[in-house]
Amino acid sequence: MKNNNNKEYFGGKDSKGKKNGFGIEFDSKGYLYIGFFMNEQKNGFGILYKNKKESFRGYFQNDKMNGFGKLKNENAEFYGYWKDDIQIDVGFEIWIDSSNYYGEYKNGKKEGIGTYIWSDNSKYEGEWKNNNINGYGIYYFPNGKKYKGEWKNQKMHGYGEFDWNDGKKYFGFYKEDKREGFGIHCLSNKIFYIGFWKEGQKSGLAKYIKGKTIKYGIWKNGKKDKLFESEEEFFNKLENEEKNYKEIFKLSIEDIYKNFEIE
Repeated sequence: MKNNNNKEYFGGKDSKGKKNGFGIEFDSKGYLYIGFFMNEQKNGFGILYKNKKESFRGYFQNDKMNGFGKLKNENAEFYGYWKDDIQIDVGFEIWIDSSNYYGEYKNGKKEGIGTYIWSDNSKYEGEWKNNNINGYGIYYFPNGKKYKGEWKNQKMHGYGEFDWNDGKKYFGFYKEDKREGFGIHCLSNKIFYIGFWKEGQKSGLAKYIKGKTIKYGIWKNGKKDKLFESEEEFFNKLENEEKNYKEIFKLSIEDIYKNFEIE
C-alpha cells in the first residue's frame, strides 16, 4: 500500500485502516522503518534508515525520536536520549577516528559536564557549552603537559595553571590560548618569574628570583628591558601602575610554594 508520501507500508492496521502495531514502511530513496506504529505514526521501538548513510535504532513517539536510542552516520555513532529528534541529557559518542565523548547534552549539542578523548590520547574533562569547551576544565596533552583552568570557545581564557612534564609550572591568566596579564612562572625550584605577560611573552613589571638573588625590572617582548636599582623604586612604580598586585609581589619563595601548592 502506498500513502500520499510515496511510501509503501506493510503491517498492522486498526479497525479504521490506520497503521497500528508492527509494520514496515519504505520508499525508493532509501527510507526504511521497521517497528511499531500507532495512529499512523511511529510509536514505540523501531529501526529507521533515513538513507544508506544514517540510521536510528531506538524509541519513537509521534513520528519523532523520543527516549533512548543509537544514531549512526558515516562519521560517528551517538548513544543516548532524544526528545523530538534532539539529543538531550547524558550520552556517548564515538567517531570514526576513535575519538569519543561521554557527558551531557542540551538541544542536540554538548553542554554541561563531559569528557572528550581524542585519537592522539589528549583528553579534556570539564564544562561545555554549545558544543565547545567553555567554563572550567582540565586538558591533558599527549606529551604529558596539563592545563587546568578557565576556557572560552575551545581556548584557554581566564585564570589557569599549566604544568610541563619537566617540572615547569605557570599560574596566571590567559587570553585566547596565550599568557596575558599577571602570572607566576616557575622555571625550577630556584628560578621564578613573577610579573606580567602580553600575547604570550613576558612584558611589564616583574620580579625575577634565581636562588637567593632577587631582581626587579621591566620586561619587553619576552626580554629584560630595564632593572630597577632598588626594591623601593620597583614598588613605587608598581603602586602607580599595578597596585592591586603589590601583596603578591611581596610573597616569599616559601609563600609561593605554599599558596600555589608547588611540590
